[in-house]
Amino acid sequence: MKRLAVTLALLALAGCHAPGARPPAADRPAKGLVALPCAGSGALAPANTGYCRLQRNYVAAKGLAVLQDATTAMQAKFPGARVLYLEASWPLGKRPMPPHLSHGDGREVDLAFYYVDRAGKPLAKPPRSWGYEAFEPPRREAERACAGGRRGKNDRPDPPRDRAWRLDEARTAALVKVLAADPRVRRIFIEPHLKTRLGLTTYGKVRFAGCQAARHDDHIHVDFF
Repeated sequence: MKRLAVTLALLALAGCHAPGARPPAADRPAKGLVALPCAGSGALAPANTGYCRLQRNYVAAKGLAVLQDATTAMQAKFPGARVLYLEASWPLGKRPMPPHLSHGDGREVDLAFYYVDRAGKPLAKPPRSWGYEAFEPPRREAERACAGGRRGKNDRPDPPRDRAWRLDEARTAALVKVLAADPRVRRIFIEPHLKTRLGLTTYGKVRFAGCQAARHDDHIHVDFF
């Protein structure tokens, strides 16, 4: 029952980060695609193993190397820190991977933010079991990029003010900086208010995905060359 509940939660998501059904069966992944590690206890691991069961954990070999190097760098700076991935690509190697606007060809992956509880203690995993939707909204309404709302199901509400979690700014900013410094990374999407708040205004690779896309104040979207 618990596994079914997790799967249904994954399938119920909407917007850029809404996992769809398992892709058509393939004898082997498309050329150049490799699976991200699925061991939930690893340093590089899925935020929810459902992403592996749904075969949405494939990247190009270069992407895997980028994430492995980023994990090593994070552990050197923050001993015990892990890099948790969310949706990557399916094994078909075709873009887009619905309902994403991109993904599918192995050149994109979503990574979880780091979080702390209200006392400032680091959380081992994102507050939501599937990794998405633990939003960190702007501190002032004037900082909201899409004041008029987003398209369709991408218009997700803010979490309650008394939520049990907060963004771990130090670790999240460090991960974005490590990725942005990697020449194999093409661009990174987060919300503009977080780019400012996390001290990333000089990082040209860090961009806004636009109001046609889902919120990116609950995850880091990474594109590889």
